[in-house]
Amino acid sequence: MNFKRVEIIFLFTFLAIDIFLFGMYQQNQNLQSENVSQGDSNSTIIKEMKNDQIKVGKLSDEEQAAYYVSGTRTNTLQQKMGQLTNQSTSFNDYELTSEFTQPINVAQDAPPQETINKMLTDSTFILYGQQYQYSKELSDANTLVYTQKALGRNIYSAVGQIRFEINDQHQLIGYTQRYLEDIKSLREKSETISEERALIWLYQYNEIPNNTRIKWSKLEYTKLVNIDDNCVLIPTWVVAIKYNNSPTIQIKRINAFTGSIIKDSTSNIKAATNS
Repeated sequence: MNFKRVEIIFLFTFLAIDIFLFGMYQQNQNLQSENVSQGDSNSTIIKEMKNDQIKVGKLSDEEQAAYYVSGTRTNTLQQKMGQLTNQSTSFNDYELTSEFTQPINVAQDAPPQETINKMLTDSTFILYGQQYQYSKELSDANTLVYTQKALGRNIYSAVGQIRFEINDQHQLIGYTQRYLEDIKSLREKSETISEERALIWLYQYNEIPNNTRIKWSKLEYTKLVNIDDNCVLIPTWVVAIKYNNSPTIQIKRINAFTGSIIKDSTSNIKAATNS
């Protein structure tokens, strides 16, 4: 696809996105106005959450700033996977899958990510490894997740992640990798809603069940839409909700520009995690 056509597609896509986001913004403004008219302050709503047995720590009320971001899905990993050693690889649907010929022992007296971090600069081990960062929040005992960096934040969607697999013998046995090239901003940096506002809206949308705990929340980038080989990302409050007396968490996502709930195939991931 030539660059001119990509520009035209992005133009029309963003016109549609802007109309949609404006509509959602108006809805959220109306919701906020209704709350104010009813005398509902943020502290009152948070107190209501606690009365519903929802455990929540101190939340920031500071607005932050982020971009609309684009990246390109390419076959670069496939083109370069021949330089990888001690592993058999395959490539399908923009994803590189690798199985180590000899499992790699991970020191048991230290966190396993320390072993991987030291090897990320080796392009015969991982391609573009220095462009990824370990995510404690998305990882568990058998899967270590590394997220690709994007303009000061990380990508919390599969389009830019490495997932290392660890067996019961504490060995790395393989990984899957997706990579975005040519990451850039599509518009000037804009203000986002605060962490506190995001959690309150999730609660008001009935997205936070009773008898749960907010385990963590992060402002990162997640996928909005794919346009051919181009991927548009938006700043998103990613919130992990842990059910009491359960080792699982549920992930919720809320658009950090508009406060609208993001419903897609990854909005309700359940994953084991340490308490």
